[in-house]
Amino acid sequence: MPDKVYRCNLNSQIGVIQQKYFFTFEGWVSPGLSLLIMKKVFFCIALLLPLFTLAQSTDMYFDKGVELFNNKDYNGAMTYFTKEIELNPKNLEAYNYCGAIKSQLGDFQGAMDEFTKEIAINPNSDLAYANRGFAKLGAKDFKGAITDCDHAIAINPKSTLAYTNRGNAKNRQGDYNGAITDFNKLIEINPNDASAYTNRGNSKLGLANYKDALEDLNKAIELDPKIPEAYLDRGLAKSNLKDTYGAIDDFGKAIAINAAYEPGYLYRGIQKSELSNYNDALADFNQAITLDPKDAEAYEKRGVLKAKMENYGDARTDLSQAIVLNPEYAEAYFDRAEAKVKLQDNDGAMADFTKAISIAPDFSPAYNDRGILKVSMNDFNGAIADYNKEIALSPNLELSYFNRGIAQLNLHKKNEAIADFTKTIALNPDYKEAYYYRGALSIDVRDFNLAINDLSKAIDYNLNLPVSYALRGYAKFGLRNYAGAIADLTKAIELNPANDEIYNVRGRVYYSQQNKEAACADWTKAASLGNKGAILSLRELCGKAKTQKPHPAGWVDWH
Repeated sequence: MPDKVYRCNLNSQIGVIQQKYFFTFEGWVSPGLSLLIMKKVFFCIALLLPLFTLAQSTDMYFDKGVELFNNKDYNGAMTYFTKEIELNPKNLEAYNYCGAIKSQLGDFQGAMDEFTKEIAINPNSDLAYANRGFAKLGAKDFKGAITDCDHAIAINPKSTLAYTNRGNAKNRQGDYNGAITDFNKLIEINPNDASAYTNRGNSKLGLANYKDALEDLNKAIELDPKIPEAYLDRGLAKSNLKDTYGAIDDFGKAIAINAAYEPGYLYRGIQKSELSNYNDALADFNQAITLDPKDAEAYEKRGVLKAKMENYGDARTDLSQAIVLNPEYAEAYFDRAEAKVKLQDNDGAMADFTKAISIAPDFSPAYNDRGILKVSMNDFNGAIADYNKEIALSPNLELSYFNRGIAQLNLHKKNEAIADFTKTIALNPDYKEAYYYRGALSIDVRDFNLAINDLSKAIDYNLNLPVSYALRGYAKFGLRNYAGAIADLTKAIELNPANDEIYNVRGRVYYSQQNKEAACADWTKAASLGNKGAILSLRELCGKAKTQKPHPAGWVDWH
């Protein structure tokens, strides 16, 4: 994508000073600087869902089915349980096992059918209702799952299975406080239930109560150090508490317990990516995808990693696969849009940002980055509309105001831009770029004192020093502080001796001091660098005549 040039015409006397912007995978940044875009924090809902407890039978078909089930030969077990039901159509345990097998194989509708048959035989079976609630949970019928668990609890107020499944269904609905109430009941029934502490810790993760979550997960691991989900969730808590290495260690422990535990690789890869350990992160994402080729998040995270590694084509491929697996994955559209920007596919990026917003209308980063893209395409009004939406969603995010200020500037709405940069600074007093631009604009509206204050901040931050010194010098010139102006302009020339406009302005300051000799010397230098204003000043104020020999740059030599 071509660089976007922002031209700030400070005054007809100083001419045009240019500042370039460009778009990166991180967002809208100025050369040598980085502006962070808020990213959504993801956490895994790791559910512990016990299925059933069953009695033994003396029937050989049933017993053989149990044996095969315990050996995880689910298809073989189903054959024997089906035969058992043919011979004994009222064997509740056989239906229960058939439902459990179908749940294990992901056939949740089939599982519901089996548990419904069991309920028809025995409407007072709390176990059947609790297990059908589990199947509905797997089918994402969270309301139905809660209803079934309510029935189970009405039949048996101490049904730990029903409280567990109902709590997990509430988790999936985002009712974390309701889930905690259920897990509290579980702990009341059995204070040594490690799964209850794990699930309650998971609910607290959902509430962003990371310290309390950590306490529950520590307790779960103390009670049972062999639960991989407890280590996974504790790793997520540590990650959100900025203990990256502790998180990686816990994800590794989950993997050590179960080498085929896909979420452990996925989330360890995310942490390694945060540490810029890209090769190891890539290995973890690859393993996660090998273990679960249908995990859209694994493809999305690997796509983001490849973008960080500047492999934008492969990033786009992974993100496209994430979208195939989950067509409503707003973050995948957002990330693919970022990759397309780097591949200079602006139209494709615009479509993806818009799709992300259509899926998740409250996805504020998508408005921000679509606004940035619109600025790059000179659609400044469209960009402002997007920034307005982002500000409505995230009113305390300084980046939104800064970016809107840049768009206002391109529309020559100076006062509006100054107001946005002022808000940026109020939200983040260390936002150095906002001082720079507000300082430059303050010169344009002749608020020289504010300009000097802001540009001094920019200089303290070592931000764009030649121009910052030049602008501050011009502001001092506006206040008739000629000595201060000359000092700043001289410093700017030391840093960038090829800038013709700085010589031209310093010449004007000298002339205001009635130091005509120094003024004419500066204008001569500026003219030799091609400055038209200096040529005019030499002719009118220094009495210079031009030679017949053209300057190699296309201008004329003066004497």
